[in-house]
Amino acid sequence: MGMLFVSALLALLFVFVRADTPANCTYEDIRGTWAFYEGERSGNSSLECSKYKGPSVNIFKIELLFPDIAVDEAGNKGFWTLIYNQGFEVQINYRKYFAFSLYKKTSEGNITSYCDAVSPGWSHDILGRNWACYNARKLAPLVGPKHHEDNHL
Repeated sequence: MGMLFVSALLALLFVFVRADTPANCTYEDIRGTWAFYEGERSGNSSLECSKYKGPSVNIFKIELLFPDIAVDEAGNKGFWTLIYNQGFEVQINYRKYFAFSLYKKTSEGNITSYCDAVSPGWSHDILGRNWACYNARKLAPLVGPKHHEDNHL
């Protein structure tokens, strides 16, 4: 019974490891001022944002400062964190925002990370309600994209 449990646990962990994105953005790539373009705050946790291109209802700026301070244009303060090298989360003004960094993969397995933009992400209030999709762009773009090979299995 114990060996079966361990095998099942390892299989489950393998699924999560494979769920990583190949984006490769550093803390310094992300730190700075971002423009957020958020949609209607009327969804629930099943909201599908991966291909979101909807209208922006809320447009605002958030500055991500050292070491983990977020400040919006109204002066509200919150926190932000880099999620490994793949995305970031911001908690500010009673809302949470999460998105993966934007990347593109060629058929040859080459990856280009665009660390001054995100793939469409999710936001919700701190109680987990009023979900919305959003996009964000860094206002001072990086010098250029980062090219690297896919290191995933």
